[in-house]
Amino acid sequence: MAKQTVVRYTTKDEAAAKENQRLIEAVFADLAAQQPAALSSYDVAVLDDGRSFVHVAVVDGDANPLLELESFRTFSSTVGERADAPPVAVTGEVFAAHP
Repeated sequence: MAKQTVVRYTTKDEAAAKENQRLIEAVFADLAAQQPAALSSYDVAVLDDGRSFVHVAVVDGDANPLLELESFRTFSSTVGERADAPPVAVTGEVFAAHP
């Protein structure tokens, strides 16, 4: 069964938001190059305030391939420096999806 993780946080300011986007783009470049099969989808949205981000990852199986990417580890290890509060993450099983 696929698992979905949703993470939400707000960056401290516009400069932190731009750095956040740069780091996310590096993750997506690695994903494009590596195409991990276990990652069904990974979407990141920046909300209308320009500083709040929502990440949604759907993973088939127990191991999240994002955690294997150096770019994702870099992004994750420094997100606390860019966010005004710790990110909030929730995980659950996907029971319905629409392509």
